Order: sequence, then structure tokens, then C-alpha cells
Amino acid sequence: MVANKNSIHVSGDELLARAKLCARLLEVVDEITTASGLISEGKYWDSYKLTSKIEFMVAEVSADLHGIDLAAGDQS
Repeated sequence: MVANKNSIHVSGDELLARAKLCARLLEVVDEITTASGLISEGKYWDSYKLTSKIEFMVAEVSADLHGIDLAAGDQS
């Protein structure tokens, strides 16, 4: 594999933190799939409650990603 000219050095800690975020995103996808199944079953209230949980999970992941970017020196 050849490194891209624009590639940047990533520390082991940053790589691990991003991998953990990917695992958490898989949990979000699983919850979305569950919510979709609940809608198909006509369990709209249960799906709504689960959607609120999903929104909270996504907000946490977003905040953690922002923290990782700040720690890595990305100020954007």
C-alpha cells in the first residue's frame, strides 16, 4: 500500500478512539434497524422512544469525535 501525499500521522491512541467510535456507530445502526422493525410491526410509540435514544447516542458519538479531532489538532 502506498501512502497518499496528503496523509497525516495518526497516533495509536487516536486510531483506537476512532475504532471505538466506529463500534458505537454500529450499535446506532443496530438500533435504527430495530426501530424500523418496530414501525413495520405498527409499534409506533416504541419506535419513537427508541428514536429518542438513537438521537442521544448519535449526539454522544458526534461530541466524542469532535473531542478526538481537537486532541489531534484539527481546529475546523
